[in-house]
Amino acid sequence: MTRHARRFALAALVLAVAACGAKTEAEQLAGLRDGLAYTQYRRVSENGLPAALQAYRFGAQYSDKAGVAPSELPQFGPADLCIAHLLLAYAALGADKTTIAVAETDIVEAQDCAAFDDLAAASLRSVAFQRLEWPQLAQAESEKVWAAQNRTDGEFSKGPAGQMMALHLGLGYLAVSEKRWDRAQIHADALGQMLRAPWLGKIAGAGVAVQEGRPRDALIALKRLSEDPSVPGGVRKELAGFIAHAEAKGGDVDSFAFMPRLVTTLAWDAVKAHGPEAMRAATRLADEQALKPMGESLQKGVGQAGEAAGGWWRKAREALSSPEPAAPAKNTGQTPAEPAA
Repeated sequence: MTRHARRFALAALVLAVAACGAKTEAEQLAGLRDGLAYTQYRRVSENGLPAALQAYRFGAQYSDKAGVAPSELPQFGPADLCIAHLLLAYAALGADKTTIAVAETDIVEAQDCAAFDDLAAASLRSVAFQRLEWPQLAQAESEKVWAAQNRTDGEFSKGPAGQMMALHLGLGYLAVSEKRWDRAQIHADALGQMLRAPWLGKIAGAGVAVQEGRPRDALIALKRLSEDPSVPGGVRKELAGFIAHAEAKGGDVDSFAFMPRLVTTLAWDAVKAHGPEAMRAATRLADEQALKPMGESLQKGVGQAGEAAGGWWRKAREALSSPEPAAPAKNTGQTPAEPAA
């Protein structure tokens, strides 16, 4: 074999090996689910969480709830397990533990959970897949919400997509108000997937940089977005205005007012751009009807919803699944105001 032939054969071998190594997203996901970290964690979570909840229940009887009759202690059923697994997935995403998040959302999908919980799991799984750089799988998970919406004949704001949008808007706003950018990032990523507006997650990423004491990095990231042609023109214009305002104050993005106002304003714009039905769902949120049990927390922008150690998810689910309150008798004809930034 000549030198040129050997080089050609070697190059062909390298290309063949590279082609074999380029796994599809589905193959990478299958590898994750077959991996030791996933299988061990899922086994522990599926078997251990019910026992842990029961241990909590009985422990409460002998701690601060001493003297309380067993019948008055919190009861944990299958629905509570679904919520607990969703909360663990949510916490895992906040800590950037994507394998755990995938495992927890898979558990919810495998169990007999409510339809709302299944869609919430799909929404969180889409965020995990996005962070694993599997865009097609991420979009497929997000599309499950819209597919469920298309199977319903009712009003958009009461359907699965409207419910999920209200959930992420409400809890995202709450996280922004508390300066919990790790949580806000989750909801911004989820909304970005739902609305096909990936720039939302990048803006929340700038908030994370502020939280970590890197305001200059945040401002640089926002400037790049304001010059990115893939970002809608109206958003870029709004970003440029916010940046000019921050630079006029010495580049101060590390303030309570700047980043929360930026994120809530642009999230609202993304919803408006998605059409009138999405706008009506968001308006219900602004009216504090869809998330009425959480209304006080949303209005004050403080962390009251976190005091119940996970009860906020149940409140959100119950609120979003309940019928819309009757409209006031008097119709003023005015459009509800946008959420305060």
